[in-house]
Amino acid sequence: MPQVKKAELREAILAAAFSAFSRKGYSATTMTEIARQAGTTVANLYVYFDSKLVILYEIYQPWLNRQLHALRAEVMLLSNPRKKIRRIIKGIWADIPAADHAFANALIDALASAPPELRKPVNLLETVEGFLTQLLVESLPPERAGVVHGELLAHLIWMAFDGFVINHRIGDERDIDRISAMMADLLLGDAAADSR
Repeated sequence: MPQVKKAELREAILAAAFSAFSRKGYSATTMTEIARQAGTTVANLYVYFDSKLVILYEIYQPWLNRQLHALRAEVMLLSNPRKKIRRIIKGIWADIPAADHAFANALIDALASAPPELRKPVNLLETVEGFLTQLLVESLPPERAGVVHGELLAHLIWMAFDGFVINHRIGDERDIDRISAMMADLLLGDAAADSR
């Protein structure tokens, strides 16, 4: 007889995994630990999820979507392009890497330690780059939207995100206000030139 999946147990597994990944990271978290915290067995985990990586993506994708949509809401409240660009950069390179005990590091850890032939369960990168491209275009004046170059700028910003996540985890913080101001200058032109 096939096992009946229960929504409550699935949610308990995801909550246990989020807690463990946030505290210990992906590699240090075991399926045994997730099962114990969820009140089930390791064998039962595999009824719900094919692998630890699938569990991580089940948590990470909605978590990241919430982070990005909250950032977008903040950006859209700002009054000018320079403030918007600075907020986007600070959000992507400082706030999201720091959120929930550097939870973003769990995905980097997972992908860095995965066998090369293992495929990602979801193409999250494509989704994020599309979202970020749209946010940048909406935040720039129309005459500057061309600096986005399709999704190339979003790709560059998101690839740098990984480095900022890792650096946050190891305590190597940078002056994000100066960095975000520099990025705004690169995308909009020098702010000092505006005031001359």
